[in-house]
Amino acid sequence: MKRIRRAVGYTLALTVGLLFVTVGVVSSLGNVAARLHFDDADQVPAVVVGADYNRPQMKQSPKFVSVALTDGHKMRASIDNVGQAPDGLPPGDHVTVLYDAARPGHALLPSQLRWEALMFPGGLFLTCGLVPTIVYGLAISRVISAHLRG
Repeated sequence: MKRIRRAVGYTLALTVGLLFVTVGVVSSLGNVAARLHFDDADQVPAVVVGADYNRPQMKQSPKFVSVALTDGHKMRASIDNVGQAPDGLPPGDHVTVLYDAARPGHALLPSQLRWEALMFPGGLFLTCGLVPTIVYGLAISRVISAHLRG
């Protein structure tokens, strides 16, 4: 009975750890993709053309932000990954954006590529999930190998 209880505990802890790892990876995918796409992009001056914000009581979170590039590209682009965009960008505000000609119509604010955006919440979930996954994965493998040896 004691072995069964221990096996259930190990399995449950391993499952929770793997769930945290999965949540961490999935929630970081957008930030990692943005870093890959815009890491070598040019910094270009732009003007905010339009922005629409949800207005909850505590924080303004953007639904979309659109900018017009003013450096000679003369085109509009939408800001990718708006969840990481700063609050309260009014139309007419001058900003610097990262723009890559290989991705026309898309831009990113430089502050959206900071490492903290990658680490929270995705990196935190990933780290918190790796610890029990490794510890209990090793514990389960030891129990299984001891059982197989007889």
